[in-house]
Amino acid sequence: MTQAAGKLRWWMAFALIGPITFVMSLDRTAIVVAAPTIMHEFHFSLVEMSLILTSFSWTYAALQVPAGWLAEKFGPRRALAWANLAWSLLTMATPLGFSVASFVGIRALLGAGQSADWPASVLALRRWFPRRERAKGNSVLLGGLYLGPIAAGPATALVIQYFGWQVAFYSFGFLGVLLGIAWWSWFRDEPRRHPQIGADEVALIEADQDDDTVVKEKGAFWRGLGSVQFWAIAVQYFFLILVQSFYTTWLPTYLMNVRHMSLAAMGVNSALPWVALFVMVFIAGWIADRVLHATGSVWMARVPAAMIGFLVAAGGLIVASRTSSTVLMMTMLCVSLGAVGLVQVSIWSATQDLGRTATGVVTGWTNCWGNSAGFVGPVAMAYLVRWTGSWNVALPTIAAFAAAGALLWLLVHPERPIPALAGHGD
Repeated sequence: MTQAAGKLRWWMAFALIGPITFVMSLDRTAIVVAAPTIMHEFHFSLVEMSLILTSFSWTYAALQVPAGWLAEKFGPRRALAWANLAWSLLTMATPLGFSVASFVGIRALLGAGQSADWPASVLALRRWFPRRERAKGNSVLLGGLYLGPIAAGPATALVIQYFGWQVAFYSFGFLGVLLGIAWWSWFRDEPRRHPQIGADEVALIEADQDDDTVVKEKGAFWRGLGSVQFWAIAVQYFFLILVQSFYTTWLPTYLMNVRHMSLAAMGVNSALPWVALFVMVFIAGWIADRVLHATGSVWMARVPAAMIGFLVAAGGLIVASRTSSTVLMMTMLCVSLGAVGLVQVSIWSATQDLGRTATGVVTGWTNCWGNSAGFVGPVAMAYLVRWTGSWNVALPTIAAFAAAGALLWLLVHPERPIPALAGHGD
């Protein structure tokens, strides 16, 4: 396939990185949509189902930093190819579950298989995009991630209704294998090594990498632990995923069991907030790159949007939990999750700014904290609902953590890369 000069990086993003992330997201989201059906079929309690749904996050979070290191050592091409094969096969193995323990085991292995996906993808985008285009490049990655819940909601609900929940896992896993083959065949770790790239595009990418004089040394992670920014970018992501975990884990169950929607109605309505998030990440990426171009300030392009996104996400979630109107509830859930997109674009652009040659390490560290929240949040919500008998306490509680996340961005300075990661102290 011959590409127009100067556009190959966008083909890499839209034809490979975005679609792979999309199918990966389908693999994650299918079991969330299928959760009410699986609970009924196997007679699982709410807490038991929460353990199944979050077991993915245990291993995924634990292996983020090693996966980021491996992506840097072996390159995103090899790291993502092997990870993709592993998680696709494990997705197809999900219907083999027959008990809480077996489902937990399969989902935990799936988390291990997917652990290299995000560090490898963020590292690939950093290598293939100049700094002034990274926010839009990250939007493609995030768009693929959030297109998954949009498609998985109605599609999985229909498959369950007509074919059974097992078929969704077989088909999503097989599609992942095909995309993994395409990734290995077409992607290259360095733009200049790709046989179809032009010299002008190589020059454009390499001229704005901003770290030509920075030498990466061993032990970057351990030195990073002494940096306030290293901790702030990670902990704020923990708070963000506490908010987002409600949508990724419990929204279908909430809509059916609390708001009394039918399976078909749930499938459509559970996808709507993800539509808002999908649209917002592209808007946020465009805004961030425009702000960077207009002001020349990396701080202005990252921090204000992240703080606003946190606060709007918190407010929308509180209002949605308090209203009796289904229309207003869904509107505010869309506003809340849409605002998360402002934060997400800022986060992954900031990890590239802060990490430079250690981007894989910073990404893995940040994603480790976020996916720890992916486990803690749903389980904590399940227990809060059980203890209080209502979701009206659980949702405002996680909204409060979103406000704390906004404050943490005052400690993040993406215009100042973390020198400790390059071995020069902090």
